[in-house]
Amino acid sequence: MTNANHEEQRELNKLRIARRSMMYIVRTLLLIIMASMLCIGAFMTAERYSNLYILTSEGMALRAECVLADGARNDLEEYFTLTFLENDPAMSDATYANYTITDYNYDLAIEKISVLPWSMSATVTATERVSLKGNINADQLGEDQNPANFPLPRWEPKRYKIKFLNTNARWYISELTVIEENPDASNLGTPDPNMSPIPAATPTPKPTEAP
Repeated sequence: MTNANHEEQRELNKLRIARRSMMYIVRTLLLIIMASMLCIGAFMTAERYSNLYILTSEGMALRAECVLADGARNDLEEYFTLTFLENDPAMSDATYANYTITDYNYDLAIEKISVLPWSMSATVTATERVSLKGNINADQLGEDQNPANFPLPRWEPKRYKIKFLNTNARWYISELTVIEENPDASNLGTPDPNMSPIPAATPTPKPTEAP
């Protein structure tokens, strides 16, 4: 074999080695990028889960407080879109207008949160239960009427599909859909411990009306 052939073979070997090295570097970089994207996506999803958990719990509890205990309705705008509040039947419900609520216990069992790192909407499945104590107002009774004959109406348990929209970097409840009346308590899902809420700052006031 001539010297020229030897030189050509050596050049070819160098090219093969350089090509393999380049492929290894490119493949390693791609793996690092993919791993980084997965980590970022997981972090963003966990952050959104926690945020939605807190907003659902606080928002739904405040909604019940406004119905039962004359809570501050303006504060609802931090959790719900204005369009929702304008059409929410609970805000005009007069079921308890003639009763004095002496005590109530609110419970919201969050069963599922569905959200993606890049999505601008999310859904939460939760079951609401409220136990009440109270009496009919005295001015609603005649002289011979017994208050015991006017029991406090029951707050019916419901399983909701709660839709959120992300507007101005904030999540707002935009829709409540009842998917089951009086759900069986034994069928309630067990929330993921990783979805437990963490302390959060008080939500900032809503700057503009959400869609």
